[in-house]
Amino acid sequence: MRRDSLLAVLLLGVSFSLLAQPQQQLVLGNHAFIFDVAADPDSRRDGLMGRELAPQTGMLFDFPAGTRPAIWMYNMQISLDLLFVSQSGRIKHVFSQVPPCRQTPCSIYQAVEPLRYVLEVPAGTVRELGLKIGDQLDLSGLPEAPPAL
Repeated sequence: MRRDSLLAVLLLGVSFSLLAQPQQQLVLGNHAFIFDVAADPDSRRDGLMGRELAPQTGMLFDFPAGTRPAIWMYNMQISLDLLFVSQSGRIKHVFSQVPPCRQTPCSIYQAVEPLRYVLEVPAGTVRELGLKIGDQLDLSGLPEAPPAL
């Protein structure tokens, strides 16, 4: 019995460690945010589906070079603001107050040009912090090279 309990605890620990995503702190409008980083196909596909966000947290999608990022809100629990950002950290597109989508077909929010990042933050963050197209973000803590395809 004790061996079975120990095995269950070990398996549970391994499961949680596999679910943990890397995190990165970024400053948006003089406020520190903690972002879960989605830099591989599986984590980019899952994104924030089925999850809630605490204040001053979000998801940072890191895309391979040459990608025109596209985001949809299928199975989302909350509305979000989407910031499409170049490799140099310049905000290129903003979609504010994007609602969840409960059933397909869902709207697609896509960049008109290849970009490196999409930041998903709680709805209202863009307005609250006064973020706008052309603003420069400090992304110096992120990897210089984009993820591989």
